Amino acid sequence: MIITKKSALFLIVTLFIFLFGIKIAIPACAGESPRWDSLMERYALDQDVDRLLFVKYKGKSGARFIMYKKTEDNSWKKLISCQAYVGRKGIGKRKEGDKKTPTGTFGFTHAFGIRKNPGTTLRYIRVNQYLYWSLRKKDYNHLVDSRKAKGVYGEHLIRYRPQYNYAINIDYNPENIYNKGSAIFLHCSGSHKYTLGCVAIPEKYMKKVLKNATKNMKICIYHR
Repeated sequence: MIITKKSALFLIVTLFIFLFGIKIAIPACAGESPRWDSLMERYALDQDVDRLLFVKYKGKSGARFIMYKKTEDNSWKKLISCQAYVGRKGIGKRKEGDKKTPTGTFGFTHAFGIRKNPGTTLRYIRVNQYLYWSLRKKDYNHLVDSRKAKGVYGEHLIRYRPQYNYAINIDYNPENIYNKGSAIFLHCSGSHKYTLGCVAIPEKYMKKVLKNATKNMKICIYHR
């Protein structure tokens, strides 16, 4: 038997895996940029993360959305790949009203929707006529019931069909710093090929995201 350098290296790696129980996460898609491979490797061994949502910004308001599920051997299985839309002025949010989607890696808080819960295990709030996402300084970037908060103003959620048929709140600006940006969601796409700062995908995929969502999910929004 002839042992080449390549086969010898393979045997050594295999031996290390056998002896020390090392699990190697293999990127789901060959040829992805180093940033995306690095994110997959970083979270493969993080037991607090079991879903990754990638928003790969392509320019203007276009992006590619990909959802991955972590498998038992700490590799990633692709569940969804579809067109997505981000802010009308791209990504890199700085302040309220700049029409940009935040750049970075974020968690989620809860889901909500005008339609009934499609089967998610996330906390799901059914939208009614009283719910607002507040722009008011005293309860900025909070979901508020107008029956309990007189004078509240902001996004009247029930008016946004089909965008808020299903949505998940991205945990951007968790300190609720006034004017830093609010109401940043992953939601259904509408008639426009852009958002005012959220991430939008077709409704059928949004439902699938919700059905596969967990509390240990991260969304990563960066240039492709």
